[in-house]
Amino acid sequence: MTNNQEIRVYEKIPKDQRENYSLFIDAIYKANPELPDMRAEVLSKLLGVRNQGGFRTIGSIKTPKLIVLFTSGEDLYWRDELDYQLGTFIYYGDNKKPGQNLLKTNLHGNEVLQWIFECSSNKTARMNIPPILVFKKSSGRDVKFLGLVVPGIDWVPEKEWLVAVWGVTIHGQRYQNYRAMFTVLDTTTNAGHGINLGWLNDIENGNAYDSIHAPAMWKRYIDHGKSKPLIARMIKQAVPKEMQLPNNQDEIEMLNYLQHFFVETTRGYGFERFSIDLLKRMDNSIVYIDQTRPYKDGGFDGEGKYRIFSQLENTLQVDFYVECKCYQMSNGIGVKETSRLISRIKDRQFGIIFTTSYISKQAYDEIIEDDHPVIFITGKDIIKTLKSDMNILNLQGLKSHLSENYR
Repeated sequence: MTNNQEIRVYEKIPKDQRENYSLFIDAIYKANPELPDMRAEVLSKLLGVRNQGGFRTIGSIKTPKLIVLFTSGEDLYWRDELDYQLGTFIYYGDNKKPGQNLLKTNLHGNEVLQWIFECSSNKTARMNIPPILVFKKSSGRDVKFLGLVVPGIDWVPEKEWLVAVWGVTIHGQRYQNYRAMFTVLDTTTNAGHGINLGWLNDIENGNAYDSIHAPAMWKRYIDHGKSKPLIARMIKQAVPKEMQLPNNQDEIEMLNYLQHFFVETTRGYGFERFSIDLLKRMDNSIVYIDQTRPYKDGGFDGEGKYRIFSQLENTLQVDFYVECKCYQMSNGIGVKETSRLISRIKDRQFGIIFTTSYISKQAYDEIIEDDHPVIFITGKDIIKTLKSDMNILNLQGLKSHLSENYR
């Protein structure tokens, strides 16, 4: 089989044909578009796992032979995160029910997570860790393969690899869930073959480690507990307008209300204080941000210091400046606005443009081409932070927050 971007999985792959298929990083495994229901589901045909759920296994729940983590990417409160540049994957467990034991979920996902991380401490225990494959929902019932992962991240303290964190429902009910840290393994070969699906036959027979198809980096992890992450260099390019703004109606209404609120109640000036408050939540390496006085700011709405290597005594602090633009979603930030900020930041400083709208392609391209130290925070980022970091999940919650804090 050739290394295609899209691979059709319309029928269940027979065991004797698995060696003709491979799992390629970021390949799309496509469902049959003629089937509108669960009969089109891909992972059961590709891997022989069940057709639903975020945790899917081969073998028993107590000692699974294969684990498939499936993420939809649609849960804003428990958003699983793949960091391409670090080769890490943050995955949240399956307990979202108040008043329930953290481990007693229908699919036993959190129980499986606990067992995986308990096995990561030494080689004898690691021999019990099954291959863990991660897939993400693509369009329709198609899925994207994100990689083969192992528990833990080498440069993060082990006690932080699996932690119970608190969540709250929109009705104010609290519950615990697991946050798990994984490393995405670099399974590439010189021939670029990906992971041969013939490995699955050996996995089912209990021979995952001894299989000729077992990736070398996975066996290295089992042997030594060390992982080589799949690190991808991010190519700088302008982010399209549609990716800078929310794309569902509820979030669009939230962003529109936020923009109108500050224009109508404070002539936009209160938006600067809101921006500073949100920036502090977005990065705890910010030492402080001061809001500048209106009309006497020299071109800035805020100025602050950012701390590098914050855990060290000889930490380095860098000056930065903030420009806030409370624009309608249809009114993008152009070259005029970005040039104004660029002309005022000095060497060894950086700037932040914080806006309820988006950055135009021309302005974005110029920042990238000239390598200016400017960070963009746009409408989509604002709504994401409100939801994930502040638990402001809907328009009513936003109205209450703004009324209580910015009138």
